[in-house]
Amino acid sequence: MALAAELIAVGSELLRFGRRDGNGDWLQERLSRAGAEVLGRALVDDDPDRIASQVAASAGRASLVVLTGGLGPTEDDRTREALAAWWGRPLLRDPALVRELHARFARFGRVPSPEQERQADVPQGAVPLANPVGSAPGLLLSRGGVQVVALPGVPAEMRAMAEAHVLPLVRDRAGGAALRARVLHVAGRLESEVDGAVADLYAGEGTVLTILAGAGEVHLGLRAEGSDPAVAEGRLSSLDTALRARLGADVYGADGDTLASVTGAALARAGQTLAVAESCTAGLLAAAVTAVPGSSGWFRGGVVVYADDLKVALAGVPEELLRAHGAVSEPVARALAEGARATARADWGLGVTGIAGPGGGTAEKPVGLVFVALSGPGVGKVRCLRLPGDRELIRRRSVAVALDLLRRALP
Repeated sequence: MALAAELIAVGSELLRFGRRDGNGDWLQERLSRAGAEVLGRALVDDDPDRIASQVAASAGRASLVVLTGGLGPTEDDRTREALAAWWGRPLLRDPALVRELHARFARFGRVPSPEQERQADVPQGAVPLANPVGSAPGLLLSRGGVQVVALPGVPAEMRAMAEAHVLPLVRDRAGGAALRARVLHVAGRLESEVDGAVADLYAGEGTVLTILAGAGEVHLGLRAEGSDPAVAEGRLSSLDTALRARLGADVYGADGDTLASVTGAALARAGQTLAVAESCTAGLLAAAVTAVPGSSGWFRGGVVVYADDLKVALAGVPEELLRAHGAVSEPVARALAEGARATARADWGLGVTGIAGPGGGTAEKPVGLVFVALSGPGVGKVRCLRLPGDRELIRRRSVAVALDLLRRALP
């Protein structure tokens, strides 16, 4: 049975200034591999009463609670005070930690200020955890079978301390049990279609399967538990194999793969190149492609052509096509792809034109109507899409369809 854990990220910046909890993402993956099941994650501001309340709630559900943040020297670093309040014990200054702080600062020719010495405050009876990277020690508290660990919020410090203190603790308490997880990425099918194809695989021995719709793709979350890492890995591999057998080429990658990275890798293997001409996606396709490291080796470039005269001048779309069919049409999409390919002297060209909304639609050409075209060696394809969603979602789905169209055409 996996060890139940909860994560608490402390810091007002996470709630009020849009900062992402990257520490939680990293910890969740590492804890799972070590044999802990993360039941929940919480964000809490710097108020010590609210931190203590969240610790109490998490400790009521899990046997391991890991906090990150709030251990620094500034006035808003209040995790120590919150833990002392939850534990019902006084906060005391540890002379040994004070000496270590002074020794650390002396190496840089400095003396810690009274504010910096706050980092040596420890709830009575708590175990300080050495910080090999920074000045703020961590804390370990145990009560009623629950272990609470507090780590600094600086990512480098948090990771080093988690590796040194938290993961060994988890492995020991998990008794060798292990969890393994993977995310498969599926393109070209609706969520309901994927669900119908894999429905009988949800209830496997020691495995959990979840499904989540993305923008133009579907994500399958796989998790396997075992008495040891080999058992967990074997169950995960078996579920992965079964899913790929059901979904075939619609599974384009796993975990950190993206449609752009997988397509780019295929282009690189083939020694071929790509160019794009975009209207409604307004550069999102090129941005997705160039987000892939090394894309300069296979991406020639692209143009954003909203105005019809620029479709003619920059993408080589014949004026008669625009007059006869309008900018949002199959012939114009095809011409955009061919024009991008020819102008950039690329092996492949992608063209996208459509109506992303919220205005601009008509009864004949409603919002969500998008044409995606591919031009390549002996290949000419056009997809007509009627996409739901708001402007951003329509554009992102159009990009996914364009990349998937190219992916499936590559050798």
